[in-house]
Amino acid sequence: MLPVALPFLCLQPLVENAVKHGLEGKADKCHIQITAQDAGAEALVVIEDDGAGMDPGLLRRILAREVSPTGGIGLSNVDDRLRQVYGDDHGLVIETAVGAGMKITVRLPKYQPGVHLAGRLTPR
Repeated sequence: MLPVALPFLCLQPLVENAVKHGLEGKADKCHIQITAQDAGAEALVVIEDDGAGMDPGLLRRILAREVSPTGGIGLSNVDDRLRQVYGDDHGLVIETAVGAGMKITVRLPKYQPGVHLAGRLTPR
């Protein structure tokens, strides 16, 4: 299997989000799981936590940059960057609910013309 290009600093903010917002303040054991999956023409990177979760409506507003409750813009920046590099068919898929944790799936094409393994676009 050929390597898949993941743009620079796209994974770190998602894991940081799981630690900072999902697991912060939990008294019992917490888990974060990071997996990569082959999905046909795509590769999926999944970051899942069993933390606090959030209201899906609030999440939509954060991604639309209408509100930022903690001053952070990591999720929307990563989604914007993925869509800029790979097109609107790719980016983040986020599943969450209050008290149910969060699952973030990064959808990446296995091959994208002009994208190198370092995540840089080639000059035309």
